[in-house]
Amino acid sequence: MRVVKALVLFMGVLIVIGIGLVAYGLSLDKNAKDENVSNVMPVPVVPIAGENAAEGIQTLSVTSIPAFGDIKIKIEPGELLVGYSVQGTQAILQIEDPNGMGARLVVVSLTDKKVIGRILLEPDAQ
Repeated sequence: MRVVKALVLFMGVLIVIGIGLVAYGLSLDKNAKDENVSNVMPVPVVPIAGENAAEGIQTLSVTSIPAFGDIKIKIEPGELLVGYSVQGTQAILQIEDPNGMGARLVVVSLTDKKVIGRILLEPDAQ
């Protein structure tokens, strides 16, 4: 009878020690994950701006555009540049005539220094 009580007590102590070790191991694993999250940069879903050496493709940084020199755009007398945007290596210029009719968008390549194309916006003659 004493042997059975000692065995049950020994098994109880082992169970308590086992649960304590499992809890300790989980807390270490949680702390390690928290430290890894703060030290590791997330992998981006889209390519990062910069030079892709493997493919030889040059892209631009989001914050700066390299110097591209002068690009001449022909503007008729009275036309005005009313807006523009830069997207990657291209600039889009919105040009209107004085009365706001006949607006156009001019797409310019900043790397090739030339006009890629124009989009002519014409009023609907109803």
